[in-house]
Amino acid sequence: MKVKLLRSFIELADAGHYGKAAAKLNITQSTLSKQIQALEESVGGALFERGRHGAILTPLGMMLKREARALLRLSGDIDVKIRRANAGLTGQLDIGFGISTLVIAPKLIAGFRAVTPDCQITLNDLPSREQHQRLLSGRLDVGFCRAPEGEDELSFMPLIEEKLALVLPKEVEFPTPDRMSALNQLGFVALSPSAGPGLDEQVSRWCAANGFKPRIVQHAEDILTVHAVVAAGLGAALLPWHGVNALAGRTRQRPLWGIESTWPVGLCWNGKQATPLLNRFMDYVRNTATDLGK
Repeated sequence: MKVKLLRSFIELADAGHYGKAAAKLNITQSTLSKQIQALEESVGGALFERGRHGAILTPLGMMLKREARALLRLSGDIDVKIRRANAGLTGQLDIGFGISTLVIAPKLIAGFRAVTPDCQITLNDLPSREQHQRLLSGRLDVGFCRAPEGEDELSFMPLIEEKLALVLPKEVEFPTPDRMSALNQLGFVALSPSAGPGLDEQVSRWCAANGFKPRIVQHAEDILTVHAVVAAGLGAALLPWHGVNALAGRTRQRPLWGIESTWPVGLCWNGKQATPLLNRFMDYVRNTATDLGK
């Protein structure tokens, strides 16, 4: 049942006269008559009794009038929602983030929600590698993560420069660069390679470049646990600087040195699956995410 026919039907039902209804609809009486006939064929019965007094609703017409108004209101609501969705003002975003963006991601998302209040956002705490996989399979809209490697389908917008940090219990002093091996007496706590393959590879590259081999005494499945173990005085750790700064207070942190200590973190998305809402979110981040890494 076409919405256009229902609108013509309601106009005629309210006016009770073909000429008046046609004038309001800005169509000819002949066109209006054809539209009503098409609608009557669709519902399988007469909707109006035609006479010298105009057009009077039949019982079937009166029933359709009650239902048609609700349908037209619903159609109008749908039209508005579709227009807003096409403008990127409403919809759903599934967003990934990690420890390095524990501060900047919520700030940017809160700011975007303030200017786009009709959108629904779901946050997913995920390692960068898993974010990349979900972006490729369409199970994630956008992620705050490491730059993807060898994934041509994924786009990346750098936001901050992350760096490795040496994290120690409060009572342990920082060694000089040439005395890092002294920390092996205490031992190191590390994130399981399967839980954070990107961080594991970064630590391995830095250690290889600086001739250092940490003595791993414990693995954990998430960075919060690694940090908690260090805070308890049970080991040292090599963790993302921005991430441990967000957890500061219970440990001591110092950035590490060298080219292998840094990597870009930013916004990653699949251009083939971009929606108007996602494009609006990326524009917001691009226009507001300044000085984030300072």
